[in-house]
Amino acid sequence: MAFMAMLCEHLHTKVRLDCLLRILFARSGAQMETPSQVVYWVNTTGLSLAYRRLLTEVVDGFRGMDLRHQGKPIRVCLKDMPP
Repeated sequence: MAFMAMLCEHLHTKVRLDCLLRILFARSGAQMETPSQVVYWVNTTGLSLAYRRLLTEVVDGFRGMDLRHQGKPIRVCLKDMPP
């Protein structure tokens, strides 16, 4: 819940936890770690325009939170990926 509260501070749109879980964490994606950063790609294939806009705002909110893993910045990107 603390993560959700921090994220909501960086969003202009109100979003419920169940919606966030559905559009972000329940989607497929990929992850890559380099010596300088951790990158996550979230699959946007099949998302409606409204959910794509919301997910874009959520990703921008992550940037504002300056998330890190073992000192490395975490970047989250959106990408259409084939099934």
